[in-house]
Amino acid sequence: MMSESDFIREVDEELRHEQIKKLWDKFGPYVIGFALLVVLGTAADKGYEYWRQTQAAKSGDAFIQALQLSDEGKKDEAMAALEAIKADGNGGYPVLAEMRIASEKAAQGDADAAIALFKDAASNADLPAVIQSLARIRANALMLDQGKADEVINELTALMDNDGFRHSARELVMLAYLEKKDYAKAMPIAERISQDAETPPELRQRAQVYVNYIRSQYEEPATAGKDAKETAQ
Repeated sequence: MMSESDFIREVDEELRHEQIKKLWDKFGPYVIGFALLVVLGTAADKGYEYWRQTQAAKSGDAFIQALQLSDEGKKDEAMAALEAIKADGNGGYPVLAEMRIASEKAAQGDADAAIALFKDAASNADLPAVIQSLARIRANALMLDQGKADEVINELTALMDNDGFRHSARELVMLAYLEKKDYAKAMPIAERISQDAETPPELRQRAQVYVNYIRSQYEEPATAGKDAKETAQ
């Protein structure tokens, strides 16, 4: 026999079922629609990611083919392929193509065009900082070959401390001072390079050669003055 408490509990449950049914009848279609949107959005996102990776892979293959053309001496074809990647490539390959185009122009003797391209990349705020710094280093290396020592010093001095390419920046600035025969400013940079434990080994060895060379430049004038004095006596 059903007790009064059992009867009340069943009535409460029936009311709750009735309320849930009414809520579902009212909001159920919206819940289903929202769930479908979530599913479709996730599928679209996954689809776009797959498409993006596929397109980047195609750009990567095209970039490798362009490098092979360059290695085979087919420079015009290589440049055309790189220009196409720069214009329509995906992922990071347009940037790589632009940097390679600059390198190709430098190799062909068109240093001015190469410097302009590297400088464009160095000033492009949309590029990662590491790419900007690398482009700045490449531009200034070419500028130093053109005898633009003062410009190199002005542009790279700020990179000598904390930048990821600080070691290359120090070497180029030091070489710029050597170009100007300013040994007093070149020496501390050469010593800094040779004494920094984080300096790459090959660069550290070169820096020690620079240190010895700069010291010889200090000693030669003193020796020459001493010899002249002894001759006069």
